[in-house]
Amino acid sequence: MRIFLHVIVPLIAPFVIYAIWIYVDAQRQGRGQPNWEEGNWFWAMVVGAVLTAASLGYLATRGGDPGSSYQAPRYEDGKVVPGRIE
Repeated sequence: MRIFLHVIVPLIAPFVIYAIWIYVDAQRQGRGQPNWEEGNWFWAMVVGAVLTAASLGYLATRGGDPGSSYQAPRYEDGKVVPGRIE
């Protein structure tokens, strides 16, 4: 799930948003189906790469120490003890 949220979504989101915009713009102007060969697909790729790099950079700087280990949440004495990094 982490790979999906931090790599796939930032990389694919600009393409999806741009494709929706091209389709809506073509419908609004009454041109029918949009011409997918034209457009600024290069900039969608650049934005996707920048968002992916920013996401991975954020993950690298906000993570725990290299030697730490994650303790998952657990059920103890009738209460949920939240997860933590030790």
